[in-house]
Amino acid sequence: MPTHPTPAPRPSSPRAIAADALDSLGLLDGLLWLRGRCRVPLLGIFTYHRIAEPDGVGELDGGVAEASVRELREQIALIKAHCTALTLDDLCRGLRGAPLPPNPVLITFDDGYRDCHDIVLPILREAGISATFFIPTRYPDAGRIFWWDRVHLTLRRCCRDTIEISYPVHLVLHPLRNPKAAADRLSAALKRTPRVDIDRSLAELERATGVTLTADEERDLAANAIMGWDHIRALRAAGMDIQSHGHGHGVLNTMSPEDAQRDLTSSRRVLTDVLSEPVRAVAYPVGYPLSGAYRDAVIAAGFEIGFTNNTGLCLTTACDPLNLPRVAMDRGQVGPLYKLKLLAGERYSPAT
Repeated sequence: MPTHPTPAPRPSSPRAIAADALDSLGLLDGLLWLRGRCRVPLLGIFTYHRIAEPDGVGELDGGVAEASVRELREQIALIKAHCTALTLDDLCRGLRGAPLPPNPVLITFDDGYRDCHDIVLPILREAGISATFFIPTRYPDAGRIFWWDRVHLTLRRCCRDTIEISYPVHLVLHPLRNPKAAADRLSAALKRTPRVDIDRSLAELERATGVTLTADEERDLAANAIMGWDHIRALRAAGMDIQSHGHGHGVLNTMSPEDAQRDLTSSRRVLTDVLSEPVRAVAYPVGYPLSGAYRDAVIAAGFEIGFTNNTGLCLTTACDPLNLPRVAMDRGQVGPLYKLKLLAGERYSPAT
């Protein structure tokens, strides 16, 4: 049989070293117990996207695969051991002043990847806990892959050493040298450029790379990657909460407030029609906090609760219901490192 070299151990971060040290002294378990006993009003809202190995998503964006199946199982087990998983109804009651259970946690999944139905749902049902799934309503059963996945796929397939893009901003990219870095640069521009036209940008990328994707191939890719409405209904029938992630997954802050309201209203209307029940919560695509006219647009679209991302733990006695913070997930966060995350949250560098 062929032999394979043992992978080099991944260097431990200072945070991981600290977590191991605290756990070896029993402090993480003790502090989680004490916080629950004292009913400290801290809520951890955790954001997942895909459950897969980064190299297990084909040519799509591996950066949104924040946990493997094994890691998710371990994380759910730690939540069951130390925390209380909430439903959206539980959260709403807590925001209105009702007492929350010890160490409350809300588990959320953005985007509606097929993993949510095929992998996540069985794990949650086995554990007997629920989660909230945020759906960008333009995509289920539409035969289109997410725009960031399209960017990654196109640049992975590109055979040109250097390409130049004029929209949404001028960029010189080197896809042969590092397709992921090229895709990340373009995706960052799409997330930050005011009034950006995503479809125009994808057409510009196709022109610059010479890479085309047929409708039939995209339909097959989408069917394998993104939940259809039947999958989403099955999640709801299993007791999971289904809420909005906008309609086209455009970054609301880059739109006009009027366009943001139209996008949110469309999403809420679609979900209400599909689920035959009210929809009251939205997770903002990319997760930047909203204020001013954008916050007003969320209210005008009929939402009561809005979620940001990568913004830390939620102090329930002093939070804005339309800018609830969430904790972003990342790979390798199991054992003591995940206990520390449950205890203290974590914020990364500003999202791109």
